[in-house]
Amino acid sequence: MLHKPIRVYFTVAIAAMLLSLGQGISILHPSPLATAAPNPQSNPHYTAAISRLEQEDLQGAMAELNQAIQIDPSLSEAYALRGVLFMGEKNFQEAAEDFAQVTRLQPKSAEAHLNLAKSQLMLKDYQAALQSATKATQLDPQNQSAALLVKMIPHLAKPAQ
Repeated sequence: MLHKPIRVYFTVAIAAMLLSLGQGISILHPSPLATAAPNPQSNPHYTAAISRLEQEDLQGAMAELNQAIQIDPSLSEAYALRGVLFMGEKNFQEAAEDFAQVTRLQPKSAEAHLNLAKSQLMLKDYQAALQSATKATQLDPQNQSAALLVKMIPHLAKPAQ
């Protein structure tokens, strides 16, 4: 049982570290097609959330992300990171809502649609997950994760025999 919180922490810590280095990961990587997006580093609550994650304070990070979003509702990186935290808590509905907001803020981001598909898949909303994964493949035909989901989801939606 001890391994689950450690795994969640490491996932979030790696995401925070990569984001702070400007490299991103699929969940946090902004679309290269996004235009004039706000700089998350200019939001003090967002940077505080990253610091909290580095200190293994997931609840504190969540509180800082909530404040960052309240100050700047257009900060897609804050929604994406909060979605990651919700996924780690197995709060898939909240994660899906945050990832859906990222797709509204970055509609041309294949990764945003892929992350939404993953959260919808966890909710067993196979039709919505298929639509989101299909949108991701349309935006980025080279995205192998999205292509795999598009192929896999119809098989998951079938009842077990």
